[in-house]
Amino acid sequence: MNIQFGTIRDFFDYIPKVESKLRKINGQEKAFPILSGAFFPYSDFENDTWTGYFTTRNWLKRFTREIGLLIRAADVFSVSAFHQYRKPKTVCAEFSKSYKGNMGRRDVDMFQHHDGITGTSLPFVVSDDEERLTNAFRKAREALAFAFSLLLAKGSVRSTTALKHSFDKESPRLLLLLNELKFQVENLKIVVANPVEHAREDVVSVCIAQGHEVVTDEERNIKQYQASEPIHPTHNGLSIVSFSVKLLPYEVRTFTIS
Repeated sequence: MNIQFGTIRDFFDYIPKVESKLRKINGQEKAFPILSGAFFPYSDFENDTWTGYFTTRNWLKRFTREIGLLIRAADVFSVSAFHQYRKPKTVCAEFSKSYKGNMGRRDVDMFQHHDGITGTSLPFVVSDDEERLTNAFRKAREALAFAFSLLLAKGSVRSTTALKHSFDKESPRLLLLLNELKFQVENLKIVVANPVEHAREDVVSVCIAQGHEVVTDEERNIKQYQASEPIHPTHNGLSIVSFSVKLLPYEVRTFTIS
């Protein structure tokens, strides 16, 4: 390692030279790599600043983004469900008891706040953050599932487990990995929703056992799909089924795989 002390002038004289070399190697449009996203800088009383949000505990950063998307979707569809089906007292009571999005939001906010001081979190603090984020993920998922249940059943749902995931991993690090959706009966229902205010067209991918080859929508129209095998050798016998879906703003649709 070669270390050389220099002035600010030396820095700005050196940068154009490096940029010119990178453009010759990578092309005119590619010089220095660009990092974009949400930064959470921290500054103390001596004006020392840290911006290490992307350099530590990357898995937890991704986890907070996944939870944030779930919480936002749960907020949107819970308001819609409560507005449409708030008359039955049993639904209101079950709804208020089941919605735990606020608790999940607090856990995410607490992690983002404390993680602003990069490198100062002790191991037991990080472990507690991981446990809190895992609980937030499950609470947001339960709230979203119950809101969908109300909307699809037009308010006749009396249980928060009407839409329940067929997998529940022990380790929180496995929650975001490839998970098999298991068939409880001959058909598997997939609920797809658009939580934003504009129309979307996206690809839905699910991991299921090989041998199920028909995907239909609510009107029993057969949809085209693509089936591929997972790359990891531990997923032998499984297939990733992908199909295109068009959704209107705040639309909820159901698809069947058989």
